[in-house]
Amino acid sequence: MKLLKYALIVGALISPFFTDFTNNNALATPLKPLNNLFDTIPELPKGYVPDVYDHLIEDRLQCLQQTIPFPYHPSVGKFVKRYLVKDREQTRIFLSRKARYFPIFEAALKRHNMPDEIKYLSIVESALQTRVQSWAAAMGLWQFVPATGKEYGLYQDFYIDERMDPYEATEAACRYLKMLHGMFGDWHLALAAYNCGQGRVMQAVKRAGGGTKSFWEVYNFLPGETRAYVPMFIAMNYVMNYYDDHFLPEPEKFLSYIPSDTVTISGNLVSLDEFAKQINIPLETMQELNPHLKKNMVPQYMKNYQIRVPAEKKSYVLENKTAILLASLKKGYRPLPFIAATPQMTLAQKIKGKKKITHNVVYNESLGGIALKYKTNIADIQLWNKMPTAMVYPNQKLTVYVTPTKEEIEAEKVAKLAQNTKTTAKTETMVLASAMPKSIKFHIVQKGDTLWDISKKYQGLSVDKIKQLNPDLKGDNLVMGQKIRVD
Repeated sequence: MKLLKYALIVGALISPFFTDFTNNNALATPLKPLNNLFDTIPELPKGYVPDVYDHLIEDRLQCLQQTIPFPYHPSVGKFVKRYLVKDREQTRIFLSRKARYFPIFEAALKRHNMPDEIKYLSIVESALQTRVQSWAAAMGLWQFVPATGKEYGLYQDFYIDERMDPYEATEAACRYLKMLHGMFGDWHLALAAYNCGQGRVMQAVKRAGGGTKSFWEVYNFLPGETRAYVPMFIAMNYVMNYYDDHFLPEPEKFLSYIPSDTVTISGNLVSLDEFAKQINIPLETMQELNPHLKKNMVPQYMKNYQIRVPAEKKSYVLENKTAILLASLKKGYRPLPFIAATPQMTLAQKIKGKKKITHNVVYNESLGGIALKYKTNIADIQLWNKMPTAMVYPNQKLTVYVTPTKEEIEAEKVAKLAQNTKTTAKTETMVLASAMPKSIKFHIVQKGDTLWDISKKYQGLSVDKIKQLNPDLKGDNLVMGQKIRVD
């Protein structure tokens, strides 16, 4: 806007000179005074969209560049024009959301000593939407796929998906991008790897001849989406800094930043709705601070789990935490002490004559369905597993006692009989073995052997003992080859 006004001022000043100069009367008409000159500037038509010139984009990118290089490329120019001309209203939506999330991004990037420009990458990834999901199951502001999210510590299950947590996901994105930059030594290649994976980028570098390469040198060997990804990021940096110079009006409404802090919840099924009522704030505020709580509750199996509350409410929550949590428990929730107080005899009666199995809960499975499957009831399963509520979650392991079938009972009887038979046979063998006489040792008389010589060869043996063991022995005369018992 300012540039256009300056251009119109200059034009107004010099236009009479050129008019008179063509009439060979350049000095005949004095220049118009500057007084009230702005009143002569015509009003721009509503919705005016000026042309976007490539050389202007290139010059401004050079001025904008800080840590990450912002070279001009035709694809960069294409995306700048798209955001400032064709998709102007979409760009205004981006502008309306940035105030909420940029403080979070800027703090994390500064903490990790990373370029501030990276904050604009989230616009390319998710259009600054916490709950948006891609065709590849990528989720959240930074679009983590499930596997990479878990690798970087983002917890995911039926109730919670921390890929949608602005704070945790931003922390994970910083660590991931930092690792990629360390791997490639180039921010453009790191961004490309964030989009398509480091394996594909390494393959593109290899196909480009190996060695140290830039993004533009491997450009033709990358997937089509990634070839557009880095130019789109550069274009977004331009648009977010120069939109006003392209007559893009500010959005009427903004999502404001909500200063917040964390409080810890452990072992309680807490309803976000009830919690919000207890601290006197709208449910929407708690949802905006905790978009990762998919069912608007903290499940009871989470230990020392942190949720966010408005910063000005933290002291109140800490002072009244017990009362707030008690009032915020999900309806139908039974605290653990209720189950623990159940007499042990009842549990013994419940499992008498039954077979113990382990059930692994799958997605969208309910405790009622599990009870129906094993022909038991919900209350018994809760008792066997000390469950305070009937809520279950994927991959949860449940102990279930079921009545064995007739075939299983018969098979167990056969197995027990076989085991008893085996034990009996082993016992009989041991008895027989103990009843059998020990093996008898003999000495074969060699040439020159005497009873004295033989007694010295065997420990504890004497001449008298040899004669006792061999009653048929006559005197001391021995015959070569004769068998003499020595034990």
